Amino acid sequence: MQEIIEQLLGYLKGIWNKRWYAMAIVWIICLAGWGYIYKMPDQFQSTGKLYIDTQSLLRPLLRGLAIETNVEQQIRLMVKTLLTRPNVIKIINIADMDHYVETDKEMEDLIKSLQKKIKIAKTGRENLYSISVNDPNPEIAQRIVQATLTVFVENTLGEGREESDSARKFIDKQIKEYEKRLVQGEQRLKDFKQQNYEMLSSGKGYYEKMKADMEQLKQTELELKEAVEQKTSLEEEIEDLEDDMDSYDLIPKSAGGPSAISSSYDARIEKLKADIDNYLINYTEKHPDVISTRRVLKDLQAKRAREIAQYKAQLKKAGKEGVVSEDVSNNPVYQQLKISLGQANAQVKTLEIRVDEYKKRYKEMKKLVNTIPEIDAKLVALNRDYNVTKEQYNKLLQRRESARISRSVDQTTDSVQFRVIEQPRVIEEPVGPNRILFSSIVLVIALGAGIGFAFVLSQVKPVFNSVNSITSVTAYPVLGSVSAISSPAQRHRRLMMVLSFFALLLALLAIYSALMVWYYIK
Repeated sequence: MQEIIEQLLGYLKGIWNKRWYAMAIVWIICLAGWGYIYKMPDQFQSTGKLYIDTQSLLRPLLRGLAIETNVEQQIRLMVKTLLTRPNVIKIINIADMDHYVETDKEMEDLIKSLQKKIKIAKTGRENLYSISVNDPNPEIAQRIVQATLTVFVENTLGEGREESDSARKFIDKQIKEYEKRLVQGEQRLKDFKQQNYEMLSSGKGYYEKMKADMEQLKQTELELKEAVEQKTSLEEEIEDLEDDMDSYDLIPKSAGGPSAISSSYDARIEKLKADIDNYLINYTEKHPDVISTRRVLKDLQAKRAREIAQYKAQLKKAGKEGVVSEDVSNNPVYQQLKISLGQANAQVKTLEIRVDEYKKRYKEMKKLVNTIPEIDAKLVALNRDYNVTKEQYNKLLQRRESARISRSVDQTTDSVQFRVIEQPRVIEEPVGPNRILFSSIVLVIALGAGIGFAFVLSQVKPVFNSVNSITSVTAYPVLGSVSAISSPAQRHRRLMMVLSFFALLLALLAIYSALMVWYYIK
């Protein structure tokens, strides 16, 4: 047992020594195989089911008066001869596939291909047959099955009977009428969408726009309120300044002037102080907003001091020894306040106009929102009428096609009747190839081929991996062995080679996993 284990370990070491060859083989096979599988065209399957009714009412009546044919044997013969060359040529012509061939060789290849593609099977109960075709083009698969059903029926009945004139005229008349109604419905939809294009194309935009207008209205009303308060404050400052200037004639110079002089910066300074108090409720002195506000406040206080100093200098220059007098109209502070008051009045007027405009817009949007449900209801009604008409039109087309294939159904004069149980359809979902299974098989084959190649290469060019292997091959005892001492650089290089090997293996598995996820999602 120990010898077997040592031999297996020797094989594994030999494979490990040739691992890079194995990895190269695995990558080549996987990339080639996965690339081929990825380029394989999708296969779409179309299936039609046909029931053959052999229980005719005429058979009991004609029994003994006419020669009865073996209907079951006739049906089996039809199934066996359906894919003969003449019938396949008929299928090609009915399915309009003769446009794809130009030479006789292409026609032969097409015939052989269809003989392999068309699958006829008996399913479930007696005389119930299923015809299926796999093809890269779902429409071509549906047309081939449709043509096969047609040839199946025609070969059984001989020369097919045409539909009755009354039934055909009725169906054609109904189809034309529904075509006209479809055109009218499409025109109504087009006109309605053109008239209400803006609302239909951006229904949610109206609600968002109305909300934005409401927010703008509230913001503008708030700005208007602030502007009115600022205007009132300026008017009060002007009145106070006029009262102060009127009292200057009674104030002796030795008294030091008025106890307080207003400036154009007072309102802003008070507002900044209030802002700082509000900030300090939630923040500390080191908060950026507190620091920046204090910086602006300090600058405004300096400007206020300079303005008051200039104002006092002018008063001193214009006054006498015991009495200070000043014309309020020549006061620069008064003039600045008057200018600010004019700007405030203009700002109030502008904001009032904006408020009126936003109110008007909001009212219009509110009226428009009330009409949107009505427009949506009209569109739903138009679409419902159009969809009903289109559904009936498609049903008529399907019935006309079904009638063309099964024109002998319910004909009591036939000994065999055909009923198309399931019409072939254009299937959008492919049924093959099974890329997940094929890709997994390629991976397994690649791993097996890589390991096998490494094993064969290790046996062709063997290497002694242990003292026991030398003894078993040469039959001479080994007196001693010398171990190789690797330098740090050599150990690092070997470690990097091992890591690179496993990195390549993990990369291969990652590509495989990505392909599996892609195929599963697709």
